Amino acid sequence: MIYLAGDINLTDGFFDTGFGVGTSLTKGNDPYMHLNRSDNDVWIGNFEGVCANFSDKEGIYKRQFLIAPQYLARVKHFDYYGVANNHVMQHGKEAYREMLQNLVGLGCGIFGDNIQRSVTFEHQSKKVSVLAFSERPENFSKEPLYWYCPEYLEIQKEYQKISDSDFKIAYIHWGNEFIDRPYEEQKRFARWLVDLGFDLIVGMHPHLLQGFECYKDKYIFYSIGNFVFNMAWEPLRYSCVVNVDLGKSEPLISYRYIHIGEDFFPKQVEICQVPEKYRFEYLNSLLRDGVANEIYYNMVFQRMKKYRRNNWKNFIGNIGRFKSQDIQAIVRDFVYRRIKK
Repeated sequence: MIYLAGDINLTDGFFDTGFGVGTSLTKGNDPYMHLNRSDNDVWIGNFEGVCANFSDKEGIYKRQFLIAPQYLARVKHFDYYGVANNHVMQHGKEAYREMLQNLVGLGCGIFGDNIQRSVTFEHQSKKVSVLAFSERPENFSKEPLYWYCPEYLEIQKEYQKISDSDFKIAYIHWGNEFIDRPYEEQKRFARWLVDLGFDLIVGMHPHLLQGFECYKDKYIFYSIGNFVFNMAWEPLRYSCVVNVDLGKSEPLISYRYIHIGEDFFPKQVEICQVPEKYRFEYLNSLLRDGVANEIYYNMVFQRMKKYRRNNWKNFIGNIGRFKSQDIQAIVRDFVYRRIKK
């Protein structure tokens, strides 16, 4: 079985610097400890952070979305990590290049890099290829080293390199954060990828589940949500893993629901444990209702407001866990963003 998971952040983030996922890993914890994994399976995830000993940042920013490789050496990692996302350049080009070397040294295949855009492997007597790129704005580098916002012709050219594979997956960092549905142009783009020849489309970046659809007998999962991430807002703690079984004459696509617990780590849960508004039955119904851009982006804005309010509520609740200089930096950033707007 092939398992595709969503966003994986093995570091401390903006609102948990000093007590987040990365800090937990420095204490010897395994982020995948609750998973039932077999050596015969292939696991794929989006590595949304930086694993390096170097950063071009200073102060609190040097400790966010960064973890030293020695703390990941004790983890039984995924077989492959996608690196096409908007956090891998957060600590500069040198740290990004070191990260790729570190992940390979940990036994992981990488893809989504500008040089290594796809990966191909044999599984269940089939040749499988996974290609990754990001459609999100890059905030940390003017020249991202991962595959960034490709043109259609560029995607077609890259597809030709893997076109002889039996099963082809597009693994994409796209969409808008914190909203439970894609926008209309995104849906058209996804269907174009199927028309091009991809057998499965798997998206992430919104940090929460969105619906899936079956187009020309091919599945499009618009967002499978977080997998390892410390985000306190409830909607961001439910996600899924997409399962691909190639053992039959036709590929069998299924999914399992995931919940991120108080230890930040994912655990499989039954559908009865998932609130109705985070289940695919409801989320898929949203895909059938087209929304005009003006209405859609107003929804995005409202969801972002809810997310930020929850962040500040969580920040105040945990204020005693921060260093005093870190509190000053977080508040200063908040004020700066408000002035900038």
